[in-house]
Amino acid sequence: MVNGLAAGFHVIGHQAYALPKPISAVEVAKKCRELSIDAVIQVNRTRHPDVALPSNVRYISWFQDVFPETTRSFAESFHDSDILYALGDAEVLGLDTQMPCYVGSLVSGVDNTAIEYSKDITSDPVDFSLCGFIPTPPAIVTYNFWPDILALSRCNPLLGALRFIAISRRILIGRYFQSFATYTSALTEMMGIVSENYRPLRGDLDIHKLVIAMREATAHLAKSPSVSGSFAGKPSDRQLSDAGHLIGWFRNNMGWANRKQANDFHSLPRYERSINYFAREYPRLLDRKALVNSILQVSHSLELYGPGWNMHPEFSPYAKGTVDTQDGLLDIYRRSRINLANNTHGLGLHSRTLECMAAGGFIFTHASPHDNKPGGMLTSFEPGVHYGVFTPENLQEEAHRWLADDAGRKRAGQLAAAIVRERHCWHHRARQILDDLRK
Repeated sequence: MVNGLAAGFHVIGHQAYALPKPISAVEVAKKCRELSIDAVIQVNRTRHPDVALPSNVRYISWFQDVFPETTRSFAESFHDSDILYALGDAEVLGLDTQMPCYVGSLVSGVDNTAIEYSKDITSDPVDFSLCGFIPTPPAIVTYNFWPDILALSRCNPLLGALRFIAISRRILIGRYFQSFATYTSALTEMMGIVSENYRPLRGDLDIHKLVIAMREATAHLAKSPSVSGSFAGKPSDRQLSDAGHLIGWFRNNMGWANRKQANDFHSLPRYERSINYFAREYPRLLDRKALVNSILQVSHSLELYGPGWNMHPEFSPYAKGTVDTQDGLLDIYRRSRINLANNTHGLGLHSRTLECMAAGGFIFTHASPHDNKPGGMLTSFEPGVHYGVFTPENLQEEAHRWLADDAGRKRAGQLAAAIVRERHCWHHRARQILDDLRK
């Protein structure tokens, strides 16, 4: 995405660069002065409160991930000349704070390599594929931690030690807990709240609604040391980018804004990390489990790509690991008869969807009440014409129908690719940014 947007600026005649590694806020300000920068673009972050940019520099913040604490003191970080973009409809994603600046939607884009991809597929076609992350199941985090370690240690002490290190680093909630019963009680209540209030595969996640419900239900447990304790975590890597006349500072990790910009996930108290997991990741887990379990009733010709799938025993036979190259992804999109997709917020115009369409692949995703909002599928594509759509009630029926319609899938892929070329290349996003800067 970083390189793609920079290339998009080049296409429309603006100098642009993608930084290969993080730089400090001081260095960003220095580059602005040295290179006569016009604007800074920063992803999932806000202005640094203690390091001022040159007065002539416009600031753009592009939020792709929204966390429960994102909007705390959020508006205070923005100037009235700034721009705040969301990866879709801002309110749907959870950015519902009144802002002093322009707020808009900036969705992902596609580069020419995806549009021009024409290589022959490298292996036999598959009925279904899904490319995307699935969270670690809560049961592994809370209940199977020590039994898993002990069982592996009996077989091989070295593997047991490595497994301990790996799991310790992967646990999102409750890495060190003093009272197992109290902590798991809080987690169980949170899990129940999400299951009661979130409906899988309908694209209507309301993060703030879930957070309020969980806080109310677990208020009596939140002050327990076993639930609220924190630990010092290693800061996650930040992927940054700059652009000559437009410097982009991009993070493709979990991130959110606060006044000190010291906002690593692992520095949050354990209770807050639990709230984060169940408000954001657990709904994704419920979606992907419901989707894959239903598809397996249609066909076992299924491949799952991305982190986490091998942590779910029922899905591990279909887990194919991660894909590290764009060509690898495009190959999967083209040789999959049906590419499965879902989005907890119902905003389907993300990079995987658009890249799959650009390569002529067929997308099969769920309907959402937000389909007509910025970032929603209906803002660019027509169901049944450019992609397949389902509800939880007719998923298997529609999957059978599209699987049998080879000509229909091919035609939909070709028509969708034409729309992507017309509206969804990175130079279209670069042009939008320049137009918004003139407002």
